Amino acid sequence: MRKLVIIFILSAVGVGFSQETGSVYFNSEILPNSEVGTFKKNSVGFDFPIKNFSSKESISLIGEYQNLNIGYVDEDVPFETYQIDNFQTFSLGLLYNRILENGWGFSLKVAPQISSNFDEEELGNEDIFVNGSLVFDKLNEENNSMWSFGVEYDAQNGLNFPIPVVAYTKRIDDQWAYKIGFPDSRLKWSFRENHNFEAFTTLDGFAGNINDDIEIYREDYTGKLKNTYLVGGVGYNVTFLKAFVFNAKAGYSAFNTMEVQDYDSDEIYDFELENGLYYNFGLRYNFGKKAKVKSPY
Repeated sequence: MRKLVIIFILSAVGVGFSQETGSVYFNSEILPNSEVGTFKKNSVGFDFPIKNFSSKESISLIGEYQNLNIGYVDEDVPFETYQIDNFQTFSLGLLYNRILENGWGFSLKVAPQISSNFDEEELGNEDIFVNGSLVFDKLNEENNSMWSFGVEYDAQNGLNFPIPVVAYTKRIDDQWAYKIGFPDSRLKWSFRENHNFEAFTTLDGFAGNINDDIEIYREDYTGKLKNTYLVGGVGYNVTFLKAFVFNAKAGYSAFNTMEVQDYDSDEIYDFELENGLYYNFGLRYNFGKKAKVKSPY
C-alpha cells in the first residue's frame, strides 16, 4: 500500500492523451541500471477501427507484440539469471467507444495477452493475463476542458490489482495544453506547426510468467517476474507526411521496483533496483477516424 501511495502522489503532480484515430506504431524503451542490468523493451502494435456503427459508436481491434530483454550485471543475485533475461508478450483485444449526450462518452477495452519467458514450449494458464479498462469522459466545449475517470487493470504495469484512472485535460490556447492525473500526465507546448515539446510523467512496467521452475537460494520456485516504474521527463514530437508522428523522450525514474513473485503475489526475491535514466523513441502512423469524445489536448 505504501508503494501505491508513492506512485499515485508522484504521478498526480505530473501531467496522456487519447487518440480519436486508429494507428500502427513502433516503440522502444531503454532503462539502463548500473546496479542490476539494462532493460530494453521493444513493441509494435496497432489500433484498427473495424466497425463504425454510426458517428457515435465504433469498435476497434487492438494488438501488440512486445519483447523485453534484461542484460544483468549484478553478480550478487543468488541464482542464474539466464532464465529470466528475455520475455515475450502477445496481446489481442477489442476497444469499444461510444459518444453519449451532453459531452459524455466512454471507452471499454478487453485485451487478453500471453506473457512468458517461454522456457517451456507448452503454454499454461499462468502465461495468460486478461487486461481491461472502462473510462468515462465529460467534455466541456465552452471551457475547452475534459474530465476523465474510470478503472484499469493492466498486468503490464506490474501491479496485482486494478488502478483508478482520473484526469483533467485543458486546452489553454493554440500553443499550450495539459492533462493532469493518474496514471499518466502531460504538459504540451506547440511551438511550430506539427512540432511540440511535452513534459510528462507515466506509470509503466512489466509482468511475465516464468513457465518453468527457477532455483533461488537453492530452492525451486514457480512464479512471475514483475516490474513497476514511474518516470518523468521531456519529449519531442513531430508530425510529417500528414499522418506519421515521430517521438523521442528522455527522463528519470522516480520509482523503480522489480521482484520475482509466487502465484499468490508474495515476494520471492527483490532486485532492489535503483532509480535511473529513461530513454524512449517511437514512430506512429495514424489513420481511420473512430467515434470518441475529442480530447482538448
